[in-house]
Amino acid sequence: MLTSLPLEKTWRFVRRIDEAADDQSIERALLDVTRPLGIVLIGGGVVPSLKAPAQEIRNRTLFQRFPDGWAERYNRCRYIYRDPIVERLQVDRAPFTWKDAYSSSAHADNVTLIEGEAKEFGLRGGFVVPIALLDGALAAISFGGADKEFSPDDRSVLGFVANYAIGAVLQRRCSSRRSCDVLSPREHDCLLWAAEGKTDWEIATILGISKPTVTKHILSAREKLGAVNKAHAIVLALRQGIIG
Repeated sequence: MLTSLPLEKTWRFVRRIDEAADDQSIERALLDVTRPLGIVLIGGGVVPSLKAPAQEIRNRTLFQRFPDGWAERYNRCRYIYRDPIVERLQVDRAPFTWKDAYSSSAHADNVTLIEGEAKEFGLRGGFVVPIALLDGALAAISFGGADKEFSPDDRSVLGFVANYAIGAVLQRRCSSRRSCDVLSPREHDCLLWAAEGKTDWEIATILGISKPTVTKHILSAREKLGAVNKAHAIVLALRQGIIG
């Protein structure tokens, strides 16, 4: 008789990430795993240049699970252009702590600003996991929270969950783009309203088309997504980020 391997926690995390309906579900899964390490912040994406326009930075952002108030201030004040962590990611592809980033920054005023204001939100330390992508770009996830020393085991855990989560989000976004390219605008709209609980007749009224046309669009969307019925098509569309 085979005995079970001591991997239940890992399997549960992997399954939860694989079954996540959206990026926010992945963020919650990451926090549930890392919270025992004092983590309350998860932020990251594909690392931008410090000269990148704001829209490009928004497009590159994959995670921004911040304490209440910090995300609004960080984004409004455009702190990403002054963040010592982002500065260090321009030149360093090895994992590092927030303290490492603060100590290596060439801009003491930025360190004073970011470190000081982050502490107002309980963000006293953290650990950053850079992730090299196959096309040469660099992604990274920053884990923030308590001021603590991260043991080798802690760092290994953060490295594993960061890599798996980044891969899952990139896969979802690529799938979403492919599916959005396949679905027509009407198919997308019909599926979106179906996900809101509208009947085919109600969707027809909303979109100004006939009920048989709505039925045809939803059937076509089902076939393109490989769904067995309307409910399955909605689940697949939500999971792939096509609607939601």
